[in-house]
Amino acid sequence: MRPDRVADTGVDENMGAKMIFASNPLYCLKPFHKVLEMLLPHFNGWEFLAEKEHSWDNREHMKDVLSTTDMKVQLHAPFNDVNLASMNPRIVEASILEIERTFQLATLLDSDMVTIHPGIYSPLGRFWDGAKPRAHESLKRLYILSKEYGITCALENMPDLDVTMGVTPDEIQEFLQSSGLSLCLDVGHAYTSGRLIDFLDMDIVPVNLHLHDNIGGRDEHRTLGDGEIDFESSLKKLDSYEGNYVIEGRSLESILASKLYLEELLDKF
Repeated sequence: MRPDRVADTGVDENMGAKMIFASNPLYCLKPFHKVLEMLLPHFNGWEFLAEKEHSWDNREHMKDVLSTTDMKVQLHAPFNDVNLASMNPRIVEASILEIERTFQLATLLDSDMVTIHPGIYSPLGRFWDGAKPRAHESLKRLYILSKEYGITCALENMPDLDVTMGVTPDEIQEFLQSSGLSLCLDVGHAYTSGRLIDFLDMDIVPVNLHLHDNIGGRDEHRTLGDGEIDFESSLKKLDSYEGNYVIEGRSLESILASKLYLEELLDKF
């Protein structure tokens, strides 16, 4: 089943090249065309997680469905069972292959943006001095692969959890400088670490932007305006940002409420 082309997507034509994208990782558990039908009346941009129903294995179906619409897509590489910093080198190789498949899928779907995670600490990883170096080496390899496919690969900063790497601005900058990758700034993640201002003050301009709210400490993915983050001042600090605004929500209702909040905020600039 192919969704009909929808003319009114609710996207502000005056925003220029910047668009508001919808995103929810749980959507990858639903058939691709069903999610597209749900989003099309409200968005013409979607960042989807390239796992399960939205993985490389279903590439022809996704290409066929997208060909009937004006929907623009960005991809988020798999992160379930993927670890670029694993102690097991075979897990690392499999993880790199999964992300390379995402580069291939992006190319097939006429997208040039893929966001990735830096790797996590496995149960013994924090006691092994090779975890960070392994992540650095994996990211370097992915940068080289991304250039071969003509993809902009954006490394996302992570929420402050026991297993996560890339939580602080210093750590993210080390990864970016050693690999050559670009930055996906996740504002909600940055706020969990109490370092949002430091992220916003970095000299590195992000190429992708993830937006969701929280009250600090936990990665809650609340509706914009339903937490403590000052999005108006944050977006003003990102005045040189030229990419899309990706709203990451837990439900369509939350994403739509965030979209309205963001549109009203952007109208002030």
